[in-house]
Amino acid sequence: MEIIFDIKGSTGIIILNRPRALNALNLSMAEQLTKKLKEWEKDNKIKRVLLRGEGNHFCAGGDVKSVHLSGEHSKLKRDFFSKEYALNLQIKKFPKPYLSIWKGVVMGGGVGLSIYGDYRVATEMTKFAMPETSIGFFPDVGGSFFLSKLQNNIGKYIGLTSEVINSRDLLNFGLATHYCPENKLDDFIDNYISDGVVGNYKTSISSLFSDEKLDFINKNFSGNIHEIFNNIVFSKDPYSILNKLKNKCPMSLAVTAILIENSKNKTLQECLESEYSLSQKMTARRDFGEGIEAVLIKKHHNPQWEPMTIKEIDKNELENLFISNIDNELVL
Repeated sequence: MEIIFDIKGSTGIIILNRPRALNALNLSMAEQLTKKLKEWEKDNKIKRVLLRGEGNHFCAGGDVKSVHLSGEHSKLKRDFFSKEYALNLQIKKFPKPYLSIWKGVVMGGGVGLSIYGDYRVATEMTKFAMPETSIGFFPDVGGSFFLSKLQNNIGKYIGLTSEVINSRDLLNFGLATHYCPENKLDDFIDNYISDGVVGNYKTSISSLFSDEKLDFINKNFSGNIHEIFNNIVFSKDPYSILNKLKNKCPMSLAVTAILIENSKNKTLQECLESEYSLSQKMTARRDFGEGIEAVLIKKHHNPQWEPMTIKEIDKNELENLFISNIDNELVL
């Protein structure tokens, strides 16, 4: 089974069970989870929920490889994103305590399964990222919502660079709520299951973001992608950020900068509905298939983007990506 449901006492337990795929979320898993959460919401015997991944990782994201391989005009592209985004909103509205164990890799769609719950527990092995600009896509599952709410442009930095964030910085940024070392996880989980207690430990992990770096990000990551690049170049790029951006899809970078900038005052529902329209257009672009092939299938990590640089981006094409039409609307 790709997803396992269990009940211990008054705790509903969900285990993402695709360890060979780093527990990537597919359509069937999203549908099963949607159904089970509806059941547990109405079940008075269920007082709380625990979500974790089988093996050493939480969840590497949505199964975008299957979406790509399904073909350009496949029904899966509509169904997967619409049901995944509806699930994200369902979790946000879920009325009972919802705790996720952020062990190992926590990326993309895995963030969407957990970030809207009450508790996100990081460990010393947590590797959090929104890596979508590396595959010709954009930070979805409400990324435009939660990244835009982070202070000092750090959300835009995370969304554009795909940088891996450790547990200390996840706590500092408010993305994780608690910390537990892996050798204490079993006791932590047992205490939560038995009586709902959410323990907390101090982390000795060092931050990768100095005050100077945070100040640099705040000053230079405002505006659109052209302004951001110009700011970084003018500042002499002391943190080698351009090196982080050089293999990212130029159109994805442009889209992501606009999306996060324009979502600061939007609700999660509004963000997800906008992201759905954008998802249908971005997956239809050549860059999406190119990115999936380069990063997830052939793994040569040398995608040939169209366009290859941000200077070559067609302004009209970029603007049209944000224009919704009846064929790609989602009402949640």
